[in-house]
Amino acid sequence: MRFIPRQTTISAFTLIELLVVVAIIAVLVSMLLPALRGARNAARVTVCLANQKSLALAYTLYANDFREVLVHSYTNFDQFDSSWQDYPRDAAGVIMTQPALVAATNVSAQIDACKRGRLFQYAPDQGAYHCPSDTRNTVRWNSGAALAYVTYSIPNYLNGDPVYESQTVVWKPPAKRMGDLWRPADNFAFLEESDPRGLNIDSWVMYMTQERWIDTLTVWHGNEGTIGFADGHALLHRWEDPRTLRMSRDQVFSADATGNADYRFLKKRWGALPR
Repeated sequence: MRFIPRQTTISAFTLIELLVVVAIIAVLVSMLLPALRGARNAARVTVCLANQKSLALAYTLYANDFREVLVHSYTNFDQFDSSWQDYPRDAAGVIMTQPALVAATNVSAQIDACKRGRLFQYAPDQGAYHCPSDTRNTVRWNSGAALAYVTYSIPNYLNGDPVYESQTVVWKPPAKRMGDLWRPADNFAFLEESDPRGLNIDSWVMYMTQERWIDTLTVWHGNEGTIGFADGHALLHRWEDPRTLRMSRDQVFSADATGNADYRFLKKRWGALPR
């Protein structure tokens, strides 16, 4: 009797079945990506809020150690040796010019300047000075901008430049001591800034004598930004006026703020002013 081999059947996907599987995977990915992006953005906001909290607490600790004297809001030891951070310097210790900053291929000089700042001993983690949504440390926002590391700025009314304050405010000079503030819990001490020149230079300023911005804000968290306050707390604030968002996205100096709720929100908390 001759043996006849048994025929076997090989199972395999047909082309139509394969296409169906690919289509299902594509649909699942399209459904999951927004959720993943949302989770990633939420994580960045959490880190940024923690940064603001750390800096705000450092701000109050400095004042406690120096008999309520506020750290200087400028970023230049040559002008104010109690500045919360220094300006970037070259290997010889000379302040870097804007062309030199633009030519720099990294932000190491800026990180060193941050570490020299008077607040670093109270917030000794360089990561606390940079929001993970701030890409300026790797991407130049325009051809004339330098790379930038520090995300946050202190408003000029907090022990800032009195000459500059006198040009934009007619009521009082900058607050020099914690007791000069009318209510530290409502006086903002740190906000997110994106200077068109790259790194945030000196203090953050705005007009008090007219409804007009001077420096820009940021929109790295959708329509929201983190703010640190002089009593040590921080919050996430939604910017309401479309003009504020446009000014920030386009990085426009001295934008109009007539009737702008965001401008009025910050002006009310410009603590060297009477309410």
